Amino acid sequence: MNSKRRPLLAANWKQNLLWQDIEEYCETLRAEMPEYFGEDEAPLPDLLICPPLCYLGLLGALLEDSHVLSGSQLVSTEDGGAFTGEVSAAMVADLGCDYVIIGHSERRQLFSDNEERISRRIQQALEHDLLPILCVGEDLETRRGGSAGEYVQAQLAAQLEPLRTAAQQELVIAYEPIWAIGTGENAAAADAQQMAALIRGWITSNISAAAGEAALLLYGGSVKPGNISEYFTQPDIDGALIGGASLNPRDMAAMLRSCAGVL
Repeated sequence: MNSKRRPLLAANWKQNLLWQDIEEYCETLRAEMPEYFGEDEAPLPDLLICPPLCYLGLLGALLEDSHVLSGSQLVSTEDGGAFTGEVSAAMVADLGCDYVIIGHSERRQLFSDNEERISRRIQQALEHDLLPILCVGEDLETRRGGSAGEYVQAQLAAQLEPLRTAAQQELVIAYEPIWAIGTGENAAAADAQQMAALIRGWITSNISAAAGEAALLLYGGSVKPGNISEYFTQPDIDGALIGGASLNPRDMAAMLRSCAGVL
């Protein structure tokens, strides 16, 4: 990774953990990584936790005296109104969140999030000073067909205007090959680096050279303590979006320590 960019490990808990689990998680994380709870300057890498929506307030209270960032797994396409079950970007921001995950493949595949909805979610996030983490990535058939790069570039191109706006603050893209999410199969570090370089090149060509240099690029897909350093040492990968392994606070601490060792 480039030392000029501030690295980020983002934990996506998905639909997991209950109230007591989260309390115990934070207690363990505090014991394992006290530097994230001290009064000194925030350590590297940055740590972001994205719990289920209903526990954002709880997590914020538990981490109030820490350097740990909080984020949402989703925001509505609408600013407010008669949309039963939805949670607006304004509500998420009101809880003190910093980031929001948008365009995750599970949202695209299971909940029919198309590019128009993704664009509206990004716009809502930006309007309320939330930093979107845009997820992109190809399925196995596309990878085997040799067109993974074109597929990911098309996903980026569909969000060109909101990405241009996001680049004025902080542009974060998570490359998550669909075939590696929750399967135990992870992309080789060299393949992940190749895609990250392609994404950075696309940003440079379509937004600006400064945006390309500054963009934070994460890898996600069966990241765990045993392999995270392989990705973290790649020149265009600035961190990770972590699913299953982030549910164990000791594994999360181990990944933080591993990345800190690289830095």
